[in-house]
Amino acid sequence: MTAPLEAANQRIRDAAKWLIASAAAVGAALIAGSQLSSIGRLDPGPRLWIAAAGALVGLTAVVWAIWTAVGVLLPVLVLIADLAAGWEKPPRALRPVVRFLHQYPKFLQGVGSPAALITRRDKLVEGLREAVAAKASAGDDPEALWESEEELAKARAGLADVDQRITAVEDIANHEALKARFHACLRRLLAATVLAALGIVAFAWAANPPPRTVTADLRNAGLVNAFLRDADLRGARLDGADLTGADLTGATLTGASISRAIWRNTTCPDGTNSDANRMTCAGHLAPS
Repeated sequence: MTAPLEAANQRIRDAAKWLIASAAAVGAALIAGSQLSSIGRLDPGPRLWIAAAGALVGLTAVVWAIWTAVGVLLPVLVLIADLAAGWEKPPRALRPVVRFLHQYPKFLQGVGSPAALITRRDKLVEGLREAVAAKASAGDDPEALWESEEELAKARAGLADVDQRITAVEDIANHEALKARFHACLRRLLAATVLAALGIVAFAWAANPPPRTVTADLRNAGLVNAFLRDADLRGARLDGADLTGADLTGATLTGASISRAIWRNTTCPDGTNSDANRMTCAGHLAPS
């Protein structure tokens, strides 16, 4: 293989190694930062299954990305016989290579197809055999021996030239196959990245449910002279509660239920007195 092709192949493999390292780092960060232990604190239900599925999808996508990138590091071997067999209807793995050689026929070393190179080599091999046979039958005849030596050297040179051309075609074919494998790897990595992101988002959403809102249940409670200044009583159930003399200055009662509550000399959240508000704090529940 020529030096430029070797250098290009090495750059592709170096890029694959970098992708492997990056995917491994993402996987490590996912495991370390996702707090998988939080799954154990989830109650059985949809969130638990979504969190488990998200973690599984994320980690599977990372493993898939690493596996795909490792494929680029594996040896690539495309022989002239493979190109000849798949020249008209190439298998999937050879399609990019055959397409390239159709587009740039100059890389076929002056012949129309890989099969033509094989045919030329077969003819040269047959000619070499004939030259060897002619030399063996020349015996002691100097002229015949000289002619057979000349034919033999010519056949060997021709065969060496064709072998060199075949090697050049195989080198460029292997390079194009490696490039195609790398491009396919990038497409799969993009899909793996999307899957990993979806898995991480799903896990983060499911494993971190919103805090439960605790509603105070103070139905029929005796809160006589209770000091409830600036208390957070949003959504509280105060039905039937006795709030005689209670101080609710600045308290938040948004959404609170106050049916049948007892208001006597009660300081309402807005600072007014219930006795001055027709014995109720209704309509005066917002801090002033």
